[in-house]
Amino acid sequence: MSGDVQQKKIAEGKAHVQAAEKYMKTSFFKWKPDLDSAASEYTKAATCFRNAKAFAEAKDAYLKAADIYKQMNSIFHAAKMMEQAGLLCKEFKDVEGCVNLLERAADLFHQNGTADTAALTLDRAAKTIEMNYPGKAAELYDKACSISELEDKSRQCAEFAGKAGRLFVRAEKYDLAIEALKREIEFHHQTENFPMINRVILGIVLVYLQYGDPVAAENFFTTASNKGTGEDEFIQGADELIRAYNDGDEDEARIILSRPFVKFMDNCFAKIARGLVIPAGGSGRVGVVKNESPNENTSGQGAQLADDELEEGGLC
Repeated sequence: MSGDVQQKKIAEGKAHVQAAEKYMKTSFFKWKPDLDSAASEYTKAATCFRNAKAFAEAKDAYLKAADIYKQMNSIFHAAKMMEQAGLLCKEFKDVEGCVNLLERAADLFHQNGTADTAALTLDRAAKTIEMNYPGKAAELYDKACSISELEDKSRQCAEFAGKAGRLFVRAEKYDLAIEALKREIEFHHQTENFPMINRVILGIVLVYLQYGDPVAAENFFTTASNKGTGEDEFIQGADELIRAYNDGDEDEARIILSRPFVKFMDNCFAKIARGLVIPAGGSGRVGVVKNESPNENTSGQGAQLADDELEEGGLC
């Protein structure tokens, strides 16, 4: 866009803003502002500013339109304006503003009764930040799951819960990760997606073992694997891994963890599998049990790292 055209669009946008402000004014003969006309003018102004790449001005116009629509109790239109303002924040790298406004827009969509749109808005917000802020993105996916659950959309719920669980693992919020992954299993049961259930079961076992809680891992596995999921490599692998961990048999554990179906799991689980430490025992090396389990303290369970491992910078 040439400079002249851009300036023309900006001037046009400012004219719409002035018109909107005029509609909002009251006087002795005009007791109430013309909210409908003002909202329309602010929306037109936002479009002009957006076309001129004046994104900050466009965002401001959208937010003013959203505020007026809320005064009119037109919640859906307010949500749309809020959503547009949030998306504009991405244009000038305001990630926090983008996520905040999209989350507020989702709340308005939900309030309006359009749960599907609310969940998808949260999904969009989460995708914006999941690489750099996995914990917050996971919270947004978890919220999207809860909203979708009200609509009995099991497949969508499983997708959102799964995304939340994996991101909580990345953020090392293991208690929240296990809770979200268990929810994912429940939703997969509703759609009888047994192959996916088996994958998630192994993932949860890995998370429990990562924090040195084989008892919780075994209790969970015993319950989860008896729900008609069927026997496959993931179930068998989880069972064998728990036994190898309890026996302190690192050689056997490494064989299990190096199997292709484990190595090609989602990155967060594959990463745990690569770095999982097996406690001393049998032919296993001296290992370390992590800080504490997601469900209970495990202080005092850790063992001293071997000197040569410390000299090499610790376990990978």
